[in-house]
Amino acid sequence: MFRHLCFVTLWLAVCLMAQDEVAPTISQLTKDGDALYLKGDYETARQTFARAWELAQQTPKDNPERYAILKRLTSVRAAAGEFADADNWLQQAITWRENTLGQKDHGIPDDLLISVGLCRGMKDFDRALVILRRVQSLHVDFYTPESAMVADDFSRIGGVYAEQKKIPDAVSAIDAALLIRTKLGGPLDPALIPDLDHLGEYHTMLRDYPLAEAAFRHVLVIRETLYGKTHADLIATVDGLAYALFGQHKYDEADPAYQRLIGLWEFSVGKDHPMVAVALDKLAVFYSAQKKYPETRDALERSSAIRARFLAMGISQQATQAFTEGHPDQVKAFYQRGLAVLEPLSPINEDLRGEFEGMLKALDVPPPRKAPAPPKKADKL
Repeated sequence: MFRHLCFVTLWLAVCLMAQDEVAPTISQLTKDGDALYLKGDYETARQTFARAWELAQQTPKDNPERYAILKRLTSVRAAAGEFADADNWLQQAITWRENTLGQKDHGIPDDLLISVGLCRGMKDFDRALVILRRVQSLHVDFYTPESAMVADDFSRIGGVYAEQKKIPDAVSAIDAALLIRTKLGGPLDPALIPDLDHLGEYHTMLRDYPLAEAAFRHVLVIRETLYGKTHADLIATVDGLAYALFGQHKYDEADPAYQRLIGLWEFSVGKDHPMVAVALDKLAVFYSAQKKYPETRDALERSSAIRARFLAMGISQQATQAFTEGHPDQVKAFYQRGLAVLEPLSPINEDLRGEFEGMLKALDVPPPRKAPAPPKKADKL
């Protein structure tokens, strides 16, 4: 009898342990799912959050854990690129918030903006605009029509229009955002920078070069105020300004802008960087349009020399690797190829050519002969 009771007790203990193993809590599943999510294991994280959601549905409908799990399922599906499924989970989360906290809850716009991002990922731009207008209506109620939040909404609307290739509509939305931001912070407010960048880009696409020039000049002043005259953050603005001036045939003003663009790249990444070659290509197109052929040739020659140097440096790394692996014939072939790449020789590549020639000479030197070993005593006899 005693043995039977021990067996029953042991069996009950095992069952309880097994039950604990197969029925983790919502909190533990959420924690485990978060850890998997952070490791990038999106599918296993999804499965874990789905198990947590099954448990959460057995709790009261106003339980905040429901909302938290729905948002996690939204995020993990979005990270996996499953935007439609992510949006399905998100809509359930929004419904929970609306039913529990009310249609005017201040957290709803943030969730709706996530939905906008998912719509853009699915290329459903019309729905994105509908949602954005609802967000903007809520922001107007919460913060007044001339608030930074409403300006942000106009900026987002402009971005969606741009993705739809509706550039005039995008310009109108960005203009509305800029009007609000200028009223709030003045004409030099750094908050204007992203909208002015987009405005200059959109006017350039429409070939409204005078308006593009105005936008780029405005944002350039703000950036110079923040960063000075040589910061890398000025590069895109000066590039846009130079092109806007070029588009208006304002050659005398565009020339120093292009020269400044090259100077900014040189200051930021060095004179031999491939991005300097790209800027020189733009300068060559600019000079060619004016039939300034000597200047065009000079720009293209330097551009080609920079690219040749960049390629030759890569070949040099291959030679180094071949040397490390003990393949002297390959090393020599790589350096010979590097010399060929550097032709015709440019002054900026003379040092590199000298290095390659020196390496080839070193490879042609025969290894030193070993000194003969001294004769053994038996040999002397």
